[in-house]
Amino acid sequence: MRDQSTASWVDSVARDLKYAARTLRRNPGFAITAALSLALGLGASLAVFTVTDNLLIRPLPYPGAQQLVMVWDANLARGISRNVVSPGNYFDWKAQNDVFEAMGAFRPSRAVFMSGERVEELGRQSVSSEFFDILRVKPYRGRFFTAQEERAPAVSESVVIISHRLWRNWFGGDESAIGRRVQVNSAPRTVIGVMPPGFTFRDRTIDLWEPLGLNPAENYRKSQGRWMMVIARLKDGVRLSQAQAEMNAIASRLASAYPEFNANWTVDLETLRDSLAGSAKMPLLVLLGASGLLLAVACANAANLLLARNLAKQREIAVRASLGAGRARVIRELLTESLLLSLLGGAVGILLAKWMVRILLLLAPDSVTLAAEVQVDLRIYAVALLLSLLTGTLFGLAPSLAAARSDLTIALRGGSRTHTGKSGALRLWLAGAEIAMTVILLTGALLLFQSLTGLQSIRSGLDPSHLLTFRVNLPGARYQEVPKRTGFFARAIQELRKLPGVRMASAVSYPPFSGPGAGTWVRIEGKPPAKPGEELLTLVRVVMPDYFRTLGVPVKRGRDFSEADNKPESPPRFIVNEAFVRKYLGGEEPLGRRISVLMASDNPFGEITGVAGDIRELSIEKDAEPTVYYPHAKL
Repeated sequence: MRDQSTASWVDSVARDLKYAARTLRRNPGFAITAALSLALGLGASLAVFTVTDNLLIRPLPYPGAQQLVMVWDANLARGISRNVVSPGNYFDWKAQNDVFEAMGAFRPSRAVFMSGERVEELGRQSVSSEFFDILRVKPYRGRFFTAQEERAPAVSESVVIISHRLWRNWFGGDESAIGRRVQVNSAPRTVIGVMPPGFTFRDRTIDLWEPLGLNPAENYRKSQGRWMMVIARLKDGVRLSQAQAEMNAIASRLASAYPEFNANWTVDLETLRDSLAGSAKMPLLVLLGASGLLLAVACANAANLLLARNLAKQREIAVRASLGAGRARVIRELLTESLLLSLLGGAVGILLAKWMVRILLLLAPDSVTLAAEVQVDLRIYAVALLLSLLTGTLFGLAPSLAAARSDLTIALRGGSRTHTGKSGALRLWLAGAEIAMTVILLTGALLLFQSLTGLQSIRSGLDPSHLLTFRVNLPGARYQEVPKRTGFFARAIQELRKLPGVRMASAVSYPPFSGPGAGTWVRIEGKPPAKPGEELLTLVRVVMPDYFRTLGVPVKRGRDFSEADNKPESPPRFIVNEAFVRKYLGGEEPLGRRISVLMASDNPFGEITGVAGDIRELSIEKDAEPTVYYPHAKL
């Protein structure tokens, strides 16, 4: 009996599908319109959900990831939050806290990797020995480095860990790669381990991990500034608020113990999830809500089309009902038609979602797109199927019920042409809902468009037209001396200017809009020393001659750097931007003033020879920060 019942059910479903397919083939215009309407709503929803899922919903690929937090230096008095950390503070945090199971440090960079004849620039993270234990990751092959290897290792004993991707692509997955001698920035390294497949942390382009080389005996507050990032794992049962309170107390003690370095500085804790999402979290949630509204509009539109279609079929439904077809059978057939439409819309929606995901990633910040590989996978296909079935049921049920419950006598007499009664009320309700949701979406779109046009009207301070940038990473072992580095860039720029179509070329340490880059304190000759915690902060950019001409930035007062300024024997000279003059010099004449930029152990005062126009270095939304430029030879 059970087999017969199952076979009967399968036959019934097959008949319903054939009926729905035949109905849609007879009305291609209706089918295409309804399916495309659903595809647009489903595609937008799937695209935003795909990005949101990867960044905000999907569990991070680390055991106990909810206990992982980023630990930042912060100076709230100056509006500086989530700043990179001083090694000196890091060591004191580790020694004095009772809320973290472990704490480690890391620093991302790029490095030239060479094995045999093959050379390539790769992403690198320099990490402390605790780093891998905090993430609870185990090596796929070999081992991780020890605490002894991490503390300022000698070049001859330096080690490196490679990604599984690099191991497969470069070494063919050969076990003999462990122990092989390679070169990183022209310095010898020994491969001691291979990371697990797919392992990434904050940047999926990283392929090399090296010891950070911190020495607990060194006084980093005297020799260096803030330059690394810190990750920690909370102890079991410790809440983020508890950890924040204890770290604030530690920061207060450090500010009292080291006022010249830590005055007004505190600690800011952030969950790893929030850190990876960054500034994209709120826009993604807004987009998710907007895409949900768009899907609702698409469903209401499809429901209205189905209702109109079913009203036109009332005579046919009435005839079938008079011949013995039950209301349940009629509802089932009409609902099957809506489900088939929604599945077709879902299939097209997946194709649209793949295209829309690419657009969203192009608009997203690099820090977000590098943190995770966002793609439409089986998880998203399952969501697409669920959404298709859910929307098909929701937008198809009401029209099916309305059609099945119509008065047979009126329908047989041709009353299906009227829009009165419950069906008419339902159509009016759906139309009203469509209009309301569409008005909300249009209002949001207009506000977004207004914001975008407002941003486009803001001048960045440079001329981006026909401007091309690329990165050059010099191996430190071969270019330790400043004259060698300066000579390389001078020759490279000279050769670039010979290329057809190149009008001007130069070089800079950190291009605009590439992140905060380098920043430090500056002293102005003739002004009293600043109190601890009130030092004058400035961005620092190391440039080659003709940098401002290349970017189309005017030197409004004084002169640009010349080749004579870019020689080691030349006295130190600086160019500052207008924001520096406004904030630190007021109405005083800047040319000829002498400043000292604290970037090395010896920081002599040098003359300001020019004032450049402001560049919104960090973001088009933020005003230009005080910036000091100096020649590459003085690096």
